[in-house]
Amino acid sequence: MLLLQITSAVTAVTLVVLAMCLIPVLAEMKKAAVSLQEATDSLQKELKPLINDLRETVADIQVVTSSAAANADGVNMLLSELGHAGHNIRMINKVLGIATDVARNSTVWLTGAKVAGKFIADRIVRSKIRG
Repeated sequence: MLLLQITSAVTAVTLVVLAMCLIPVLAEMKKAAVSLQEATDSLQKELKPLINDLRETVADIQVVTSSAAANADGVNMLLSELGHAGHNIRMINKVLGIATDVARNSTVWLTGAKVAGKFIADRIVRSKIRG
């Protein structure tokens, strides 16, 4: 029986020591849980306005993107028309170059025509004089 009493006493002392150590640990765990809950509440309070601002920013970005896409079509059409205008200007430049060459060479043509006219007139006059 003495063995049973000793084991009971050791078990009782062990339980008392365990309870003495376990009570402060449980108290600290409770404090940590309360602190964690407060941090979570604070984080939620700060995240809600941040999420709302983020949603507004995304909405603004969508508006800007859609208007940029709409303007991109206009810019594409403008660039296409500028390409056509450039082509037309090149064609006008080519025609003006040809006209300039013709005008530059017209003096040569006029001189040639005068010489040819004199030559033909001289031949006609000579043929009438001989004939």
